[in-house]
Amino acid sequence: MRREHFYRNKKALKRSAAGAVLALFLALQITGCSQTADQNKADRKTEQAQGTEKDGLGAEKSSAETEKNGTGTEKPEAAADQGDGVIEFKPGMPIKEGVQAPDFTGELIDGTSITLSELQGKPVIINFWATWCGPCVKEMPAFERLKDDFGDKIGIIAVNCGDDAGTVKDFVEENGYTFPVVLDEEYSISMLYPTNSIPYTVVVDAEGKVTHISTGALDADTMYERYKEALGV
Repeated sequence: MRREHFYRNKKALKRSAAGAVLALFLALQITGCSQTADQNKADRKTEQAQGTEKDGLGAEKSSAETEKNGTGTEKPEAAADQGDGVIEFKPGMPIKEGVQAPDFTGELIDGTSITLSELQGKPVIINFWATWCGPCVKEMPAFERLKDDFGDKIGIIAVNCGDDAGTVKDFVEENGYTFPVVLDEEYSISMLYPTNSIPYTVVVDAEGKVTHISTGALDADTMYERYKEALGV
């Protein structure tokens, strides 16, 4: 009787453990935090970024490697230069500088739509935000200023994360914003650009490659200058 009871408990324990492992795996896949699928690429990027570091020199590169770059300054995102210069994007993984930005089409608050790939030929800034997010709201005048100053030379897409259409429309109208605001109540676009916090901002160059990623925000004037530099305008 004791042996039968032991085996029944053992089987139940195995089933519980298997269920817990499966739930953890799915959670990691959904949040884009699984590291195993991209471990080799991360290792290669770390090795390139470290270059010829020796004897406790930290992140500094040797003068020999700096000369290879040809500019006398540290070359940014060296790991991005693979093959045609674009790192392969894997769905569900965090976005990295150098990848081709995932394309999407989103519904604007006026009922029309906007597609990221149709804006190729000019730099585009994509901002993920919500009306309840204090830092998001604080920096938003920067996007209106960018639109006023540079017009059609740049693209701006502000993707609202999870608010209902009425809430977003009221917020935009109350503040007089005129840049494109996309509704993403079901997080279908947000899931293409996984992040642990908002505001989350991605800048894409004229060829559609990610060149800048940032989270958080300060005041609108400060963020205007940062985004202006990231856009190269």
